[in-house]
Amino acid sequence: MRNSEDQRKPGRFQTALTGIIGLVSGLFIAIFMFIQLRAAWNNGVVLLGPAGPNAWDLEYEVEPLSYIVAMSALYPAAIVCGVGLAIASWLLLAGNRKDTGRDD
Repeated sequence: MRNSEDQRKPGRFQTALTGIIGLVSGLFIAIFMFIQLRAAWNNGVVLLGPAGPNAWDLEYEVEPLSYIVAMSALYPAAIVCGVGLAIASWLLLAGNRKDTGRDD
């Protein structure tokens, strides 16, 4: 029978997998949003989807000012959140690595 006071902790594999997925996801979000922000500022067009005739593009010349302001705030916020997720996941991995050296 299990003791109800035991704290359930994830194993090393689950913690490492969570950290790796978070690190990759955070970096992907940050890099993707940086590319979108740079493309929007350089071209005045944001492409959603693969480039080509089927891409959904948003041209700043035809969009209202409120949309432009919203996108100018959204992309940097997404970049900061992606970097934050990557840092938190890296710290999780570093803490997991430190715990593997300890003997309880």
